[in-house]
Amino acid sequence: MPPRLLIDARIPHAAGLGRYVRESALALAQLGRFGEIVLVGDGDGWEPTRREMAGRVRVHHVPWRRHDLRVPLGWRRAVAPLAPGAVTWFPHWDAAWGGAWNGAAPHDATRPVTTLHDLILVERGGVGARVVTAWMRRVMAASRGFVTGTRASHDAFVARFPQLAGRVTIVPHGVSPACLAAGAAAPVETLPPTSSPPYLLAVATKRPHKRLEVAIAAFASLAAADPVLRLVLVGERTPHLTVLTALAKRLGVAHRVDDEAGLSDEALAARYAGAEAVLVCSQAEGFGMVPLEAMAAGAPVVATRHAATAEVVGDAAALVPPDDDAAMAAVVRRWREAPAERAAMVRAGRAHAARFTWARSAEALANCLLAGGGA
Repeated sequence: MPPRLLIDARIPHAAGLGRYVRESALALAQLGRFGEIVLVGDGDGWEPTRREMAGRVRVHHVPWRRHDLRVPLGWRRAVAPLAPGAVTWFPHWDAAWGGAWNGAAPHDATRPVTTLHDLILVERGGVGARVVTAWMRRVMAASRGFVTGTRASHDAFVARFPQLAGRVTIVPHGVSPACLAAGAAAPVETLPPTSSPPYLLAVATKRPHKRLEVAIAAFASLAAADPVLRLVLVGERTPHLTVLTALAKRLGVAHRVDDEAGLSDEALAARYAGAEAVLVCSQAEGFGMVPLEAMAAGAPVVATRHAATAEVVGDAAALVPPDDDAAMAAVVRRWREAPAERAAMVRAGRAHAARFTWARSAEALANCLLAGGGA
């Protein structure tokens, strides 16, 4: 009989990690390789997704959120008994380090497989980074295998934690079906979208490492020559938004910058499809779903160069030096003046993004879950 799969599903749906877990869970269920899937997280929040999932699926409600010490302390008592002998997947680093696997051999099937995305919290330094590092080490000792989205992320983790060598499998993410549908519905033209008013788009949680300051500065340069162009920022709001707002005011463009959050998949796909260009400015990523989703929806992408981002986009996006808002603005300006070049980038982006599917990602992830991971 196929094994049960226990998924740590605590993270919010709106964030990139939430998208990763939700799309992966949907695709894993579609494979039919598990007798039952148990989602451990917010019962009400997961119910709509559960109804979309194939096969036997149930949700076990827990009040735990991200970075919650009740997870390592309470998983064995509160969660593990739900599905004895189940395969366990932790989709992010703040996982339980104790459970039914205590005392099991290193590659025993009861030990979890854990996804490692990036080292952002480790590299920022300070007491918080030391806590995260210690937690990660405990999780690494508890897990039998790991997955990560890119070779860049794989190499960064192995360099920081040599004990991971030979234990991490690269499993690229997929692309939102809503973005693929948006791209398929809009044939490539030689002219940019006719959105009124025209806008540039940056999709990212408003956090310092996402470097949305670069997008605002690039937009300010372009806005000086186009009185109707706008910048749309889409993503979770954090206290860092006050810094971004202050910058926009100093540059005289605050009244032309729109802040949005909590968009549905379909609304986000429509935002991508209507953008003249999507600006990706992050200085730290483990994968980077935003540029792929933008490409799939038919928007050209200009991104600051980062190892993971460059790996994901290949030759299908324009790359500029980190924090170089002038170079970013120059690319967008060139596309606005040469629509045929923009159209060629759109075509390349669509073709490239089509290679990344959640079905393919889930198949590789399931292989790791059922075989214990590997290099």
